[in-house]
Amino acid sequence: MSKSAIYTTNVSAPTVAVGGIVPFGTTTRRYGCNIRQDGNAITLCGQGYYLVNISATLAPTAAGTVSLTAQKDGVAIIGATSSQTVAAAGIANLDITAIVRNACGCESSLLSLILGGVESVVNNLAVTVEKL
Repeated sequence: MSKSAIYTTNVSAPTVAVGGIVPFGTTTRRYGCNIRQDGNAITLCGQGYYLVNISATLAPTAAGTVSLTAQKDGVAIIGATSSQTVAAAGIANLDITAIVRNACGCESSLLSLILGGVESVVNNLAVTVEKL
């Protein structure tokens, strides 16, 4: 059983530029004190492992390959990238699952999500983080 969990959602359909931070939206549910939303980031408080699940529906503004990359403290998390090539007026459904570690002595870290490839409207975003 986890000590903390958070579930954030964004259905406001923001347009995000390439290289921009994807807004997590609002906290829908939160349990415990080890995970909290801080604007467009999620703070992971204390050492341990955190399971991250991200699901997004994107509408790129042009044809091309769109991607999402999860970052810890501004550095891409290895393997935490999802991409899809879409035609003009296409829809991309992207999912990311990753385990993030805060090492001993790490007070906290920031989890964020970066858009790559093609400017896109984020039609739906759901993010869950659970402290293992």
